Formats: sequence, C-alpha cells, structure tokens
Amino acid sequence: MKRSVLIVVTLMLCMFVSNALASPSYCQNETAAKEDLKQSLLKTYGNSFSTVKMLLDAGMRDYGKICALPNDQVRQGILSDLNNTYYPSFSTIFMLYEANYKDYQALQ
Repeated sequence: MKRSVLIVVTLMLCMFVSNALASPSYCQNETAAKEDLKQSLLKTYGNSFSTVKMLLDAGMRDYGKICALPNDQVRQGILSDLNNTYYPSFSTIFMLYEANYKDYQALQ
C-alpha cells in the first residue's frame, strides 16, 4: 500500500514539474506578469486610470486562460511565437492563440 501511494505521489510530482517547465515562463510568477502588464498599460494610457484598470483586469483574466492551457508541442510553439512578439499583452496573445490553434485544428 505504501509503495502504491509513493508511486502515485511521484507520478503526480513529475506531472506538476513537467507542466510548470512547459508552460510559458511568466505563468510561474503571476505577480511579475501583472506588474509587467500594468507598467505597459500605464506607459500607453498614462493618466487614464479607468482604462488601465479595465485592460489590466481583462489581461489578467486572459493570463489565467493562457496558463490553464494544456501543454503540448503545438500549443507551446504557438505561444512561444506570440510571447516573443506581444508580451505582456495577454489579451492579444490569447486572442491570436485561439485563432491560430483553430486554424491548426482545421488543417488536421
């Protein structure tokens, strides 16, 4: 019994570590990602604080959606390309990811 529990715990730990390593790097630090987005929005929208707050809230919702995506080679490739261009604009990344992944599925 103890051996079975140990095996299950080990497998769960391995899955957790592989998911953490495979997800976008910013998914490992939500606080830093939020600060990056906030600073980017403040730079763009200046003293329009209601706009900054609205876009920050929407961006962080999309951040959560991105970080919850299953990790596989196709998704990682799409997200990597988008992150290189659009980080920290999580809403843009998620919107373009959805379109790109939909087209990928249509080609299968």
